[in-house]
Amino acid sequence: MLKTYTNKVRTFSFYMGNIDKPRPVLGILIDFLVLLIGIFSLLYLWLVYRTKTPLLALMVSLLVTALLGYALYLKKRSSYKNNRNRIRRLIAREYMANKLSLLSRQEFEWQIIRALSSLKELANLEQAKGYLKALYNGAPVAIGYSQTPPKGHDTYEKVWSFYNSFRSRGYSGLIYISSGYFEEACNGIQDMDLDVPITLFDIDDLLDLMEQANMGPNEELLDDLVQQKIRQYRKKLNHDKEKIPAHNRFKKYAASSLLFLGASFLFRSYFPYYFVLAILFMVLGLISQLLSSDRAAQ
Repeated sequence: MLKTYTNKVRTFSFYMGNIDKPRPVLGILIDFLVLLIGIFSLLYLWLVYRTKTPLLALMVSLLVTALLGYALYLKKRSSYKNNRNRIRRLIAREYMANKLSLLSRQEFEWQIIRALSSLKELANLEQAKGYLKALYNGAPVAIGYSQTPPKGHDTYEKVWSFYNSFRSRGYSGLIYISSGYFEEACNGIQDMDLDVPITLFDIDDLLDLMEQANMGPNEELLDDLVQQKIRQYRKKLNHDKEKIPAHNRFKKYAASSLLFLGASFLFRSYFPYYFVLAILFMVLGLISQLLSSDRAAQ
């Protein structure tokens, strides 16, 4: 039971941050509470000053803060859903890109064929010796491909060699697909006013086609990949021996606490209220300090 709850919290934290740095749930809650407490405090003080009725000011402040808190919650929930979809998509694309680099040439070619099947303009796709041929909007095209590492680059010479090999074979256009990226000079070939135009597809374009062809990991596998990412991040934390520098957040909380403590002595009639706020901000600062220490210890 506890393990399941812990996994859910870690997964939520992962989706609320970046793919390489989850955001602590307790930190999110503290930021949320500090914002609401700050709004409530300012609103209450202003209403007390204007109405001279502490009870009415308290009721109105609580109501407005509650409504604002609910609105912020709805916004956070929407942000969570969007961030979750974005991170899962990034992980799926990373998985597909890495998988391409591990395939045999025949398997890689088959993946290219499956990806190209998502193009409605492409028809009669056939395998030839070392390349593919098809009809694009009714015109014959030759399709070359290169199994390059996801972060690798295909050279200008390689692309130009492909172009020269097929420019005079009767094709109306050429397509060259890479599972990596292209050197900057390759864009010049694509932008040239050539008799037979050539279109370059890098890994990002290829992954777009694979997504359209529903070639990504299923939801169950994607869940496993997410958990794997979380374990990798925690393992990295465990091996990180560098201490977190000065805690600016604690300093801000401490400064706010001192401010309210000073106000409690200046405005005697509101001493209990200001004193409670001073203690609250100091407690939040200590919690923030403990969280930072825990992350450093991990």
